[in-house]
Formats: sequence, structure tokens, C-alpha cells
Amino acid sequence: WRCRLEPTPDAHVPMDAEPAGGRLPGQPALRLGLQAVKGLKEASGRAVEAEQAAGPYASVADVARRSRIPRHELTRLVLAGATDRLAPSRRHALWDLHALGPFDVDDLFFGVPMADDRPAFAQPTQAERVFQDYEAVGLSLEAHPVELLRPQLAAKGAITAQGLAEVTSGAKVAIGGLVIVRQRPPTAKGVTFLSLEDETGIANLVVQPKDFERYRKEICATALVLAEGRVERSGAVVNVKVEGLFALGL
Repeated sequence: WRCRLEPTPDAHVPMDAEPAGGRLPGQPALRLGLQAVKGLKEASGRAVEAEQAAGPYASVADVARRSRIPRHELTRLVLAGATDRLAPSRRHALWDLHALGPFDVDDLFFGVPMADDRPAFAQPTQAERVFQDYEAVGLSLEAHPVELLRPQLAAKGAITAQGLAEVTSGAKVAIGGLVIVRQRPPTAKGVTFLSLEDETGIANLVVQPKDFERYRKEICATALVLAEGRVERSGAVVNVKVEGLFALGL
């Protein structure tokens, strides 16, 4: 149920070795717990965990029969990727789940497959998988959404959050990312602050009061945006003073 650290095969590698996959050798890996799955109650997650400890699940139907949790919560598990090794894709797993018999506890056919004619579903695209991860868990272990947009952003001349650190003050830049923070504090006299996250880090945007109404939709209701503006530096703090803000789409 809870997230935990687990040892990895390279645990013996010296800490001063080159990073592998973004993680320093010798460091443990973080296994996400079922608590990260949106819409899953703790009691249900604990039941799934307890049965898993008793022996690995053989199928989606096996999860249903042994855990005895509601179908809608099993759906959340499927969408979060918890059953990925039990079916060729999440589309197949959803079919398997909804092809099961009644979920009434006392029903003789509880969790028994009612159909074996599973269609040949097309595999979801990487963008579809990443989008589903974010909807179900709030993050993806496969890729960052902005990483999928990098060719599109590069064509527009956009730099990364990491690259922003190398840009001189006053230079005009374009930068895209996922909006993770929106702030318009009363003490800022109408100035809006946005934090954009991409696959390399976080960039800070500043939107002047005169531009708020013009970009209200992009500021308040758009997840992925492309910002154009000028770099402002104050010591170690780097901001982009926004001159244009546009929605991005996968």
C-alpha cells in the first residue's frame, strides 16, 4: 500500500560512478505504492497487497476473485498500470475485467469470466499511456509529457528548463512545459507566477497584470503551455517575463 525503497542490482557500485538512468549507482529504487492510485480506498489496496503477498496473481480475474474489491476500484488499478503484467495492454485488461460475472459477494459466479472472445485491441500509443498514467496516478514512469512534445517545441525554437540556466539576462526565449503551480498572491499587485515543469526541471514565469485577462485561459485552465518572453536574473533566481502564452497539445 505504501511507497517503499527497494535494493537494486547495482547496490554494490561505488557512489562516485556515472549515473545510470538518472539514478546514482548504489541508490535504492522507489516502488510506488497503491496509495498513489486515485480512487482506490486504503482498505481495498491493503486487500490487494495481502493477497499478492500470499502468491502472485495469475490474471485480472484472479485479482478480482481473491481481493474481493469493487469493480470500479479494480478499474482504477487497471488504468494505473497495476495489472500490466497480467494482460497484453490496459485495453485488454479492461475487457477482461468487465467480462467477469457479478461482483456480489454471495454470487456463485463471482469474478468468473463470462466471455472468452476478447477482441484484438490495438496497442495504445506512448502518448496515450503517459496521459493515462497522469490521470490515474499523477505521474508516469515511462516518460514526461513534455518529452513527447520536445520535437514540436524544438521546431518552435524552445529551450529546456535546464537550458534556461545558460541564457543571459534580457535575452528573448521560448520555453514549454506542464503547469504545476499557479500563484497570484494579493501582495504581488496582480502579478501572476507560473511554474513550468519539463523533462529537465522547472522554469518560473512571471505574467504582468496587464496581460492576465489576455491569457486567462492559458493561465487558469491549460495544462501544457508554450511561453515566450525575456529572461530576468536576480542572483541565482531566473524568471521569464512573459510576452506570449500559448496552449500546447499532444
